[in-house]
Order: sequence, then C-alpha cells, then structure tokens
Amino acid sequence: MKNKFGDKKVFDILKKVGKYILDVITYSCLIILIIIGIMLAVYVIDNRIQASKGGTSKPLFNAYVVISGSMEPKIHVYDVIISRRIDSSELKKGDTITFYSSDPRLNGAIVTHRIVEVIDKEKGIFRTKGDANNVADDALTTDADIIGKVAFRIPQLGRIQYFVASTGGWLIAVICPCLAIISYDIVKIVKMTGQKVKKKRKK
Repeated sequence: MKNKFGDKKVFDILKKVGKYILDVITYSCLIILIIIGIMLAVYVIDNRIQASKGGTSKPLFNAYVVISGSMEPKIHVYDVIISRRIDSSELKKGDTITFYSSDPRLNGAIVTHRIVEVIDKEKGIFRTKGDANNVADDALTTDADIIGKVAFRIPQLGRIQYFVASTGGWLIAVICPCLAIISYDIVKIVKMTGQKVKKKRKK
C-alpha cells in the first residue's frame, strides 16, 4: 500500500506539472495567434484603404526575424520585431528602424539598426549603427529605404519559424499534436472502460 500511495503521489505531481506546462504553451500560442490575427486584419484594412485612395504606400506593419546579433543586448537573434510605418520626419536620434541597406556588400538586405545621427531631417537621411557594432554603418539610410520604426519585439519567436520550416520540425509539428489527441482519447476510453467494469462487478 505504501508503494502504491507513493507512486500515486508522484503521478499526481507529474500530472499537475504537465498540465501547468501545457497551459503555459497553450496560452502563449493563443496570445501569439491573436497578435498575428490583429496584424493581418490591420494589414488587410490598411491595404484596402490605400487602394481606395489610389496609393501604393508601404504596409502599416511588417514582421521580421532577427538573424544577427548586431542589436544585442536589446534585440537578440531569433527575436521577431514588428516595425510600424512612419514618416521619416517623425524619426529622431535613438529610434530603432528597419530598412533596406544601401551598402553594396549587403545586396539590399533588410537591416534593423538604431539612428545615431540625423543628417538631413527634411530629406530623411540618417546614419545608423547596430548597438553591438563598434562603428556606424558605412552607407547612409534614406527615406526611400526605410520600412518602419520598431514598435515591439516578440522574444525568440523566430526559433519556432525556423524549427517548423525544417523537414523534421514540420513533421514533429504535425505528428505531435495528432499523437497527443490520440493518446488523450485512448486514456479516456481506458478510464471509461475501467469504470464500467467496476460498476458491473458491484452489481
């Protein structure tokens, strides 16, 4: 009896821990999906408004996965940053912006760096630098290059994207939920069967 009681206690603890972890994952995924849903809705609405006005402006929001440590420690590799469209006249020194680099070595890559100097506010010309870099960027950033100002970041969300994008990750992302659902159904069936057997024995 003592061993059975001890096993049951350990099982209950593991069950509670598992439920807590599952709840955290579930709510985290729900929050992320809500954020993505809101962004998509805003994106579609903004596009329709711009189209009705005959405009071709940049999207109101954009999301990017950070793949370098140039903005450490504020922004980490695999963080997802959300950039909001903004008029270059509103930008100032210290703002973090996302832009198409005009540095020939980067071939127009999308970069997120901080404004360290306003060269010409009227024309929208800025000097940028990564927080972790020793020197400023060689190429200046102009209004035409700017995608938006960083509004907020979602820590390490990019890891999920890279994981799911891989062959093994995609399979796990599909198979694991299926196995979890099947396992849950099997446990329910076993419990129901056990309860029916007990009732028959009592009768």
